[in-house]
Amino acid sequence: MTRYMTMKSMRLLPLLAVVLAASITGCEDAPPNDYQPKYVVQAYMIVDQPIQGIVVSKSQSVTDTFRIASGVVPDANVKIIADGRTLQLAYKADESGLGEYYYPDTTELVKPNMLYKLEITVPGGGTITAQTLTPGRFSWIHPPVDTVSIPAKSSPAYLNPPDSLDLTWDDKSGNQEFLIRVSAQDTLEYGKYLANPTSQKNQRINPDLDKQDERHYTDVARWGFVASTTTPIVWAAFKWYGRQDVSVYAADRSFINWFKMTYWTGNPQYDPLLANVKGDGIGVFGSAAVIHRNVFVLMNQ
Repeated sequence: MTRYMTMKSMRLLPLLAVVLAASITGCEDAPPNDYQPKYVVQAYMIVDQPIQGIVVSKSQSVTDTFRIASGVVPDANVKIIADGRTLQLAYKADESGLGEYYYPDTTELVKPNMLYKLEITVPGGGTITAQTLTPGRFSWIHPPVDTVSIPAKSSPAYLNPPDSLDLTWDDKSGNQEFLIRVSAQDTLEYGKYLANPTSQKNQRINPDLDKQDERHYTDVARWGFVASTTTPIVWAAFKWYGRQDVSVYAADRSFINWFKMTYWTGNPQYDPLLANVKGDGIGVFGSAAVIHRNVFVLMNQ
């Protein structure tokens, strides 16, 4: 495992899932060698962050060995249109091997309550379009505490997490549904972050439980869905000890639908009727406002 946590942690697993779903759909009544790849878009506009992380790829047949490099589309013409302006995006490779499109002026931040339109011209002249209305900003009412110590599983306290792990936020985003992410910030180091630093390495909290979720085993984050402005964090939400990022996403309908289709279910299926990407591709162009809180999970003392 590595030190890693950005929006890309949500990006890759659902992307692989939709590639698989698209492959199955595309091959339903045709011989394997007749498979026609589909363009797949996965893009999120995060309020108060630069425009980045927009992925354009091609699906791959289930009869072929999946290779990230085979799906890369580095030569699309990608534009964002908002508030009467057209922003030309550039492409760069990244550590995932897939690459992303981004707006080079990183001082241009995504605005709340703004309609953003995505226009993509893919190689060969096909066009993909989508749009999203970004949610409003919101804030914590009751954030999690800075430091927690998980009790032994045999302790009654394990079944009753403390009130300090109850999360509450305001409703100023205008949303009724939210995504919760609890993410390990460093799966390698642990002791270096203590008040009296040590060389102790990090470890999984519930390795047996994590192995049961084979599809998300390598994801450093655990995601949840809630239709209210308050929720508790159960102990099992933490995959690793040490530094954590607890985030709440006030996501638009397209973002929520994508999450439910590709991440939340045990058998991911892409439903075009729930998507907002139009034209010569499938996928999602969603948006969200986000609030964060850092939490440190102590190993049992």
